[in-house]
Amino acid sequence: MTAIVSPEELLDQVTELINSKDINSLIQLYETEASFVEQSGKLINGRQNIRLKLLEFLVMNGKLRTSIRKSIQSGNIALIYSDWTFTGSSSDGAAIDLSGTSVNIVRKQSDNSWQIVIDDPWGIVQT
Repeated sequence: MTAIVSPEELLDQVTELINSKDINSLIQLYETEASFVEQSGKLINGRQNIRLKLLEFLVMNGKLRTSIRKSIQSGNIALIYSDWTFTGSSSDGAAIDLSGTSVNIVRKQSDNSWQIVIDDPWGIVQT
């Protein structure tokens, strides 16, 4: 994996790794103490717990498409709004179509790469 030099590249990499089902590389894009917000609003903390949540998503054998709506950077912190769609299937073969607007907070690391601090895929409720 090449060095991620911008917040936008970080989210592009997330999409690529989800679509290739590469959980080991995907989880490395999160800070050790990162947080993930479930659709219910429940907070999942820490890489290991986030890994388990992401695995639930990856087994849906789907395709994620994302489009960054807005990115705001101040120093080594960035706030990113991103529209996404996901099409896949459940274990019984039923079609799954999900969409949302995520809100992510990412931080530049000491090696100049970027990692996710807070991942809220359901950040903005679609009406």
